[in-house]
Amino acid sequence: MRRGDAAVFSISVALAAVVAGAVALSVYVDDRPRGIFDPAAENSTASLLVVTWGPSLCKVDPSNAGCTSGHVGKLGPTLIMHGLWPQPPTQQFCGVPNEGGKRQDQQSTSMSSLDLPRDVQANLDSMMSDAEIMAPHEWRAHGSCSGVPPAEYFGIATELTEQVNEILDPVFEKSQGGHVSLSEVRDRFAGEFGADAGTRVSLNCRDVDGEGMVAYEVHVSLPPVTDLRHEANTVALKDVITKGPEIAAACRRASVP
Repeated sequence: MRRGDAAVFSISVALAAVVAGAVALSVYVDDRPRGIFDPAAENSTASLLVVTWGPSLCKVDPSNAGCTSGHVGKLGPTLIMHGLWPQPPTQQFCGVPNEGGKRQDQQSTSMSSLDLPRDVQANLDSMMSDAEIMAPHEWRAHGSCSGVPPAEYFGIATELTEQVNEILDPVFEKSQGGHVSLSEVRDRFAGEFGADAGTRVSLNCRDVDGEGMVAYEVHVSLPPVTDLRHEANTVALKDVITKGPEIAAACRRASVP
C-alpha cells in the first residue's frame, strides 16, 4: 500500500471509530431507564381503585403467595387492596425500560427501593395479599403512570381502601355462604354518598370450578390520581366518588366464600 493510501485509510478508520462511538452513545442515552417516577405520566383521564375479597382470592388463585403463606387468612374476611389504576387501561408501565422486548417488572424493583414511609408500608402490609411482591408490581405497572411519587401514590390508595372497607366489608361479611348482588353494593354507596355514587362502582366475578361464579373484586371509579392529592395528605372518598366517570355493571350477582 502506498504512503498516501495508508494515510487516507488511517483517517477513514479514525472517522469510523468516532461515528461508531457517537452511535453507541446515542443508543445508551436513548435506552437509559427514566427513573422510578415519571412526571410526564400526568395524562390519565380517570382512575380505578380495585379491591379484592380476600377469601375469593384464595378460591380463585390458591397458589397466590399471600394465600399459601396464610397472610390473607390472617387479615380475616375483608376486601384487600389490589391497586389504584390510572385510566384508560393503556396507561401502564410509564417510563419502565424495555429490555429484549420485555418490560422489566417487580424483579427490578424492591419494596425498599420505593422508599415508603413506615406508616404507609405498614398499611400496605395490612391491606395487600403480599406487599413485598404486590407493591413493587403495582408501582411499576400502574403507579408509574399516576403522576405522583410512590409514597403519595400508595398513601392515597391505602386511605381510599380503608374507607371502602368501612362501607363494603359489612355487605360482604353478611353475604358469606350466600350471595351478594351488584345492587347491594351500589345501594350501599348510594346510601353513603348519594344516588350518583352507586354508578361509580362495579362488581367483578370469577368462575371457580365446582362453585360457579364467585364475587371477586369491586372497582371504584375515581378522577385521575393527581386530582386525589390533598394538602393534608388525606383524601375523603365522599369528596371524589362522583368526580370519576360512571362504569359498567360487569357482574350482577355471585356467591361469597
